[in-house]
Amino acid sequence: MPSSPATISPPAPVSVDRAAACAYGVPVKFRKLLIWIPVWGAVFVAGVLLFNFVLMPMLVHQRGAVIVPDLRMVSETEAQREVSGLGLNLRVDRSDYNAEVPQGYVISQSPRPSETIKEGRSVMVVLSLGARTQLVPELKGMSLRQSREVLSRSNLRVGRVARVLAGGEPREQVLASNPPVGEELPEGDVVDLVVAVGGQKARYAMPDLTGQDLLFIREKLRDMGFRVGGVRYESREGVFPNTVIGQTPPPGAMIREGDSIELVAALSLIHI
Repeated sequence: MPSSPATISPPAPVSVDRAAACAYGVPVKFRKLLIWIPVWGAVFVAGVLLFNFVLMPMLVHQRGAVIVPDLRMVSETEAQREVSGLGLNLRVDRSDYNAEVPQGYVISQSPRPSETIKEGRSVMVVLSLGARTQLVPELKGMSLRQSREVLSRSNLRVGRVARVLAGGEPREQVLASNPPVGEELPEGDVVDLVVAVGGQKARYAMPDLTGQDLLFIREKLRDMGFRVGGVRYESREGVFPNTVIGQTPPPGAMIREGDSIELVAALSLIHI
């Protein structure tokens, strides 16, 4: 019998990737690493572009940047010295009145404190002219109410009021002011007034002046607002010269401020 042909078994299937890897001598474990190389390259290129076109311009722009100091409530001279030391310039934008900031000091600034600007730039400031001032107006002869109105129109106020008794009609009248008329004061300041108060004169009981020294008592009466109308001298034994020995009105009589008093004194070799 003829022999049957021999059966040839097909070779075992081999993975194409594995075969290729073996053919080129590359281990299978490095296949994934080869796949990520292009990804890393793309990331690197993107980083370079980001640095060159975004980060680098920002760094260049910030090169020489200065933090603006706080110049408020600082004198112009001190502010100039401070900004010059930082490579900046100081420019006065304008000057305004300000009662809270002394004259020649900075009220406000631009750029504001802690902002960042490049070297060589300018910081604009507003300087204070101090408080507005007003001249004390003429108040003599006015009533207290009128004085308040006049001072209010000048942005001034009435301060302390000293009242003194004066004869005549019962009305108040300004005699003087402190500071005096024409003096310059900051707006809102006060002016003290001396006001005469008229009306009934004060009444007193006449004291007994006998035995007092003439020179002393005459000066005292004048200081109290009385007038010594005259002095008559009489000889009196045992009495020291210039001693008061009589008076008109008599002791106990009622007298008003400003009334005249007549005195009698012991005779002296030198009449006063």
